[in-house]
Amino acid sequence: MTSPKAPLKVVTPAKVKDDFSYPVNGVEIKLPSLSYLKPGLVRRIRRLGDVDAMYTLLELSLSPEALAALDDMDPDAYQEMMEAWRAHSGISLGEF
Repeated sequence: MTSPKAPLKVVTPAKVKDDFSYPVNGVEIKLPSLSYLKPGLVRRIRRLGDVDAMYTLLELSLSPEALAALDDMDPDAYQEMMEAWRAHSGISLGEF
């Protein structure tokens, strides 16, 4: 005799709704959570590769001043900021 199977539970990952803020050379970089993007942003990046999608998202979300601050960042500091954005959003590298 076998025991009855327990019902399956579907676990939906928590979505982070709060924007990500990060100071860069005196400029506050404010980006949407990667796990709670507005449908219009998703529509605009849906057919792009990962790199193009990320830069398009940055360009659509940031002011010219904030983009200029990112453009002047040290590459290591830029990678740290990107990792912090992903961590804030609850997204790992393989999920975006």
